[in-house]
Amino acid sequence: MTGALAIVYLLMACLGLIVLVNAKGTRLFQFPFLFSGVWIAFVLVDFLEFIDPRNRLFQIYSDLGVIDMAFFVMVTAILGGFLGYMMAGGSRPPSGESQLPSTASPPVLRRLQVTSCVVATISYTSFLFLAKLSGGLTAYIFYSGAYTITWEGLPVYLVFLVRFGYVAIVIQLWLWSRTGRASHLRLALFFSVIPFINIFFLFRRSEVLTLGIFFGYFFVNYTRLRVRRLHAVVALAAMLVILRVFPLLRNEAGKSLSFRDLFSVALAPREYFADSEIGSGLLRIYYSMSHGAFEYGAIFWNAVVRQFIPSGLVGPHFKASLMLPELGSGYSDVAFTEFHFYVSPMGFAQAYQQFWIFGGLIFFIIGYLTAGMEQRRFRGPRQEVFLVLMLPALVSTVSADLSFIVTRSITYAILVMLCIPSQKRVGPTLSRSRRTI
Repeated sequence: MTGALAIVYLLMACLGLIVLVNAKGTRLFQFPFLFSGVWIAFVLVDFLEFIDPRNRLFQIYSDLGVIDMAFFVMVTAILGGFLGYMMAGGSRPPSGESQLPSTASPPVLRRLQVTSCVVATISYTSFLFLAKLSGGLTAYIFYSGAYTITWEGLPVYLVFLVRFGYVAIVIQLWLWSRTGRASHLRLALFFSVIPFINIFFLFRRSEVLTLGIFFGYFFVNYTRLRVRRLHAVVALAAMLVILRVFPLLRNEAGKSLSFRDLFSVALAPREYFADSEIGSGLLRIYYSMSHGAFEYGAIFWNAVVRQFIPSGLVGPHFKASLMLPELGSGYSDVAFTEFHFYVSPMGFAQAYQQFWIFGGLIFFIIGYLTAGMEQRRFRGPRQEVFLVLMLPALVSTVSADLSFIVTRSITYAILVMLCIPSQKRVGPTLSRSRRTI
């Protein structure tokens, strides 16, 4: 146990140093800070709590070698992410014109305004239909109705359409950064009503990260807002609290707790880990180790099939025939713990489950692609909007479902191409002078 604690503390110290070095200015919304911060807040803090001699699961996994393999996967994933980022030139600033943000011609700006409103309308309409399935808007928002929906069939496609609103938000923020018009910022806030509902009433932690990146990126890059290291560290600490508090507020029992009791329960040491994210991730590693079974990228192909091939058109049997086998049905064979499909699968554990000890290559690719998008972000509105849309999905793959990268990149790429016309670089925008807010 002492060795395990030492490794976790060493990883936290190394990543914490990267966080502190990059915790200022525009570097807050680049890969090194975000990747390191998500590792600390979403994975390592939970792993630290998991390493407890009173925790039966820890003892079992330690005896079986799962903990050692988990450390190997985490280290290779971290190194792979940073190596890919550096090899793609992410560690050096862009050269030439690409250092300055581009603007767009008036016809392009008008088209962006119209298309963002169209996709926002689709998002809001889908949200209202989704709320209706849970008993109405009031039940969905105030009485945890969203957690009564069976997430298959129509609700899955409605959620897919609701996410179109993210594109509308980022386009309006991009327009605001170029024109300086407050109307675009107000529209961005209005289009953010659904994510705000998810944060303040449904207590979705991922939405906090997503909106924080969307608004933070444009405020830090295009205003005189100065974010120092202290602010960044406080924000990271707040995210740690949110990660513990929000799950308790997703049912009526948690909502009935007093403010003091809520924080006492949230910050108390966890005693049961079968329904925790770290427990879910380690179970995946254990199952693949013990059975010698791997998925070889099946989750990426299956995510595309689930999302983009409607069973209503091709038939459920044909759609099922397109799916590659996954390991989920075998977890019931494990007697000493439980598996909960609603728990975040931990991306680093999924990486091992796909490609064995070479799972870190997935994070190498993520780092490489992110660096490339950062280098090209000022070439035109398409590049910058797509980067901002993808940042939450790319950095959260550490703990969230890895397959999100595929489905969201395809969705956002199609929407960005439809909403934003291709154009040659128009030149630097005057808003780079950094407006005062």
